[in-house]
Amino acid sequence: MHKILIIVDQSLFYSLTKLPSQGVPFEGTLVDDCKFDYSSHDTRKMVCNDHADMTYRSLTGSFTFDCRIMHFIIVCILLPRSTNPAQASEEDFILLWALQTGRQIDWAHLVWYRMHKALRANAPLPYPHLITLFLHHFNVPLDDEPFVKVKRSFSIGVDVVTSFGY
Repeated sequence: MHKILIIVDQSLFYSLTKLPSQGVPFEGTLVDDCKFDYSSHDTRKMVCNDHADMTYRSLTGSFTFDCRIMHFIIVCILLPRSTNPAQASEEDFILLWALQTGRQIDWAHLVWYRMHKALRANAPLPYPHLITLFLHHFNVPLDDEPFVKVKRSFSIGVDVVTSFGY
C-alpha cells in the first residue's frame, strides 16, 4: 500500500494490540502440554446438548446456549473466518475446550498467527480495526483508500441471539 515498508515485530504487535501474551501459543492444533488432557469426544459431549447426534458433522445448533455464544464470538470476532460459522471445526472445539477448562491461551500469538496465515494470495484480511491501527502507527495515508462503513449486519443484534434459541 503506497509502497511504504511496514515491519511489525512482536514487541510492536504486543504494544499496539494490547493483547495478553501469557499462556500456550496456539496455532490451530494442540500443543504437547494439552495432548494428554484433551479428548475430542469428551469435548463434544461438554459443548453439545444431551440430545445431539455426534456421529455427523458438528453444527452449532446442537451446542448448549453458552457454547453457541462462545463459538459465535470465536469465529466472528476473535478468529474471523470466511467459511460457514455455523459449522464447528476441530480448532473451534479445542478453543471451546480451553475456555471451558480455564486453559491459558496466548491470544496475541493466536491473532498474530491468524494474520500471518492471511498473507496467502486472495485471502481476506482479518481484523480490519487492528490493521488500521498498524497503518496509522506507520503514518500511511489512507485518504484515497475506499472506506467501507460498518453495516448493521456486522453487529451482534437481537436477531442473532434469538437464532441461538434464547
